[in-house]
Amino acid sequence: MVEFLKQLLLLISITIKHYLNGPPRPSWNLRGHIFWAKFASLFVSYKTIEEMQRASFNFRPAPVQAGVVINEFKIDNKYRNEAKVHLDKILKPYEHVLDPEWKNLKDDGIISQWVQVPNDGWEKGGVKKTILYLHGGGYFFFTKETYNSITSSLAKIANAKVLVINYRLAPQNQFPAALHDALAAYLYLLNPPKDAGFEPLNPKNIVIAGDSAGGGLSLALGLAIRDARDTGLPSCAGIIGLSPWVDLTASTPSILDDECADYLPNLKGGGAAHFLESQASKEYKEKDAAFVAKIKNQNLGPKIWHDSFDRPEGRLQLYVTNKGLAIPYVSPMLAESLGNLPPLLLIAGDDERLRDEAIYFAHRSAEPTKYKGPSYNAGKFEKSPFQTPTNTTFEIYEEMPHDFQMLID
Repeated sequence: MVEFLKQLLLLISITIKHYLNGPPRPSWNLRGHIFWAKFASLFVSYKTIEEMQRASFNFRPAPVQAGVVINEFKIDNKYRNEAKVHLDKILKPYEHVLDPEWKNLKDDGIISQWVQVPNDGWEKGGVKKTILYLHGGGYFFFTKETYNSITSSLAKIANAKVLVINYRLAPQNQFPAALHDALAAYLYLLNPPKDAGFEPLNPKNIVIAGDSAGGGLSLALGLAIRDARDTGLPSCAGIIGLSPWVDLTASTPSILDDECADYLPNLKGGGAAHFLESQASKEYKEKDAAFVAKIKNQNLGPKIWHDSFDRPEGRLQLYVTNKGLAIPYVSPMLAESLGNLPPLLLIAGDDERLRDEAIYFAHRSAEPTKYKGPSYNAGKFEKSPFQTPTNTTFEIYEEMPHDFQMLID
């Protein structure tokens, strides 16, 4: 009842503001104004990580498209075991700043769902167009159901079957747990079990897509697949990033721009700074402090971060320790090279805080020899075997905030 009254008051308040003062941007109608205000309330209404997670699990921005069915199932842990083999290889240069706990599986599989139009012919043969969709939520909230409106729209528009997974969330599960689950889902599509109802898919019929953190995770997965090519991983047909979060170091100007109309909060303090103490925050802070001390005292490996990441106030993000922020599979924008990726479609709003990192990622992928990485990665591009420009399409939409696609019918 209390939550209902909060939402009712928010609805009344925004409606009055909309007609008395006008919307934040001329193109925003009342529905959009209310929607983004409701979204913004998630960041201020809940004081602990657990409260935010519980509330987000029931957040449904828009209904499932008519004529689309959703079937839930579980991807067996054998695919996580296979994915671990690939990740162990590409993460070896960074293992000294990673907590190995991601390898300890606490469940028996990845809860997933298929989203498709019934009788679309997918099971009957021919080209089996498939989308692996990775949801957003800052790596620590939301679920596959949150994005039913987007994934059901994709199923209808693309005439494709969409696989959506509940990857493990931070801070309870640190990087690379989410990447581990995403790669396991990709391997599931390439070599499904006998009872899956379909034969192994041609990777050239698979598109990886995601929004926000899921957009960054999609691009990180693309990098991981590219970098693991020696282990036999085939590339997908393409990657779609909707408002992708590709720089967890918060280093681009738009992230701090208070003139933008975005509903995301100013992230100067990082995503880990906005919550009161709770069981989840206490546990990850204790583990992080011990792990950082271990890195410092034992000099376990080369420094892969900027000095500014050594913050006395603690963690910048819930997803990974500050020492790991510049790992390319955490912040894809900072990879040594963004060449040799499958074709990319990147979409952002010009009023969102993640705008500049999407722009820079697009330029770095399309012209890898011209736009190189940060100073602390100096010299690494020249050693990279991935210097061929990526076929990149970048679209930016006027007056649109972060993840504006969630409101599109």
